[in-house]
Amino acid sequence: MSHARDLLVGLVILAAIVVAVVGSLWLKGARWGRQAVVVEVLLADAAQLHMGNPVKFRGVKIGQVTAIEVEPSGNAVRVTLNIDSDVVLPPDAVALLAPESFFGNWQAEIVSRRSYPVYDYYEVPKSERTRGVRVLGGYALPEFSRLTASADQIAKNLASLTDRLEVAFNDSTAENVRRAIENIQVISNDLRTFVAQQTEVAVRVTASADSALGEIEGASRAARSSFDRIDRLLADAQVDTILSNIRLATGSIQRIAGDLTGSTDDLNRTLARADSAFARVNRISSRLEAGQGALGKLLVDSTLAVRAGDVLDQLNLLLADLRENPRRYVRLSIF
Repeated sequence: MSHARDLLVGLVILAAIVVAVVGSLWLKGARWGRQAVVVEVLLADAAQLHMGNPVKFRGVKIGQVTAIEVEPSGNAVRVTLNIDSDVVLPPDAVALLAPESFFGNWQAEIVSRRSYPVYDYYEVPKSERTRGVRVLGGYALPEFSRLTASADQIAKNLASLTDRLEVAFNDSTAENVRRAIENIQVISNDLRTFVAQQTEVAVRVTASADSALGEIEGASRAARSSFDRIDRLLADAQVDTILSNIRLATGSIQRIAGDLTGSTDDLNRTLARADSAFARVNRISSRLEAGQGALGKLLVDSTLAVRAGDVLDQLNLLLADLRENPRRYVRLSIF
């Protein structure tokens, strides 16, 4: 009876040990029959993350945190993750540490950098990429205590800003603001009037432009009609005849020009002779004016002119008497 009781106690103790081991493994997130790969994360701060916290991807648990260590240089924290080997992470994968619930539990969530580009993820050095283990950059969201401190700092800043605003915005400032608003309203009305005037000007300019475009269009049609007429004229067979006549006329004009050139030579000789004759006339006129020769003396001495007039008168009387009384001067005797 004592042996049976001892055997029963031993079985109960063994079962309790098995349950404890299995429960602790279950609480640690152990997954039997599934291989895991190691992924490391470098970040500036691990926040409230602890070993055994879950690792999630797209909201699904794929592993757990197995180690958290500060780098020897003290510039970063290295977090080691064990995740399922059959999960394919994105090429730009990063780790985001954030609270899992409101009860203080944290998690490491693997996300794409493009999904949350605003966070300052840790830049992984190039030397980490040759270690054979994939190393991701990470960022830890501020925890609640940090948020409280930030909110307190923001409240202090707002209080200081409020005090400054109370000092700046007194009654005089409010009056100035009112006047500025009135001035802005007056300027707005002036701008509205100016815009209306410019709109009218624009309408007139548009009408003038439309009229000018119409005139240009009419001129274009007239020019097109003229070009068509020129094309028809050039296409007509009479153009060749006209061109031939023009060519003949040009030859005739050239011959006339040659004849005119010869005539010009003759005219030059005639003009030379005329110049010589004029020179002689000038010499004779000069001699007459100087009283040389009979004509010159006649022109210069008025007495000779009077005498010559008397002689001519007497000669006329003689001729008249000769006509009337020819026998007085001429006597004919036959025997």
